[in-house]
Amino acid sequence: MEALKSIWNSITDVVDDIVNAIVLLLPDSPFKDIEIPAEVKELFGYVNYFVPVGAMLTIGTAWLTAIGVYYLYQTILRWARTIK
Repeated sequence: MEALKSIWNSITDVVDDIVNAIVLLLPDSPFKDIEIPAEVKELFGYVNYFVPVGAMLTIGTAWLTAIGVYYLYQTILRWARTIK
């Protein structure tokens, strides 16, 4: 059992190194140096009081995830020729 655990850890270490190397090749975000002015932040606070943007994003994300899972499940069933 220890040998299997050691092999699994080695495989995950290699995959982790590969993913880190790929991420290092990606460019930095061009938006990291953009600072939002205080007046705009205050305005967003007032807008968010009437239009709950955070809640809308949460609900939209959940909806898109549910739709994505549905289509993925449907595609897998089609590949397995369970449905037409």
